[in-house]
Amino acid sequence: MGTDNLHSKRKAKLNVERRQAKREPYDRVLIVCEDSESSPAYLKAMCDELKLSTANIMICGKECGSAPINVVDYAIKNKEEYDKVYCVIDRDQHWTFNKALQKAKSKKVEMIVSIPCFEYWLLLHFEFTDQPFQAVFGFSL
Repeated sequence: MGTDNLHSKRKAKLNVERRQAKREPYDRVLIVCEDSESSPAYLKAMCDELKLSTANIMICGKECGSAPINVVDYAIKNKEEYDKVYCVIDRDQHWTFNKALQKAKSKKVEMIVSIPCFEYWLLLHFEFTDQPFQAVFGFSL
């Protein structure tokens, strides 16, 4: 009524090889902020809210200073370690803004510019206003 060697047939069917990965690895992202407190705190909270892997996202702000050219230089210096690099900069009274913008573009670093400043943009999350705002310092983007 059957064979006496049942176990040998089961072992022959057993496949113990690992499956290949189905998804691409996540990009490593560097976000360099002009300020050391509000922008990094907001971006880290957004990563937590969206459940993004913080192992792949580095957010820094204290390391480079607040001048736009310093932010861009820091991003360029550390660019090789990351797949994507972003600079978060306010468009306010920085004399090095235009130079930083040109340098970032030539080195393929993405600029995220907040006008008039990042803190104002944050405030709009919590308080409604229909008041128009404009720059009072005469710069243009």
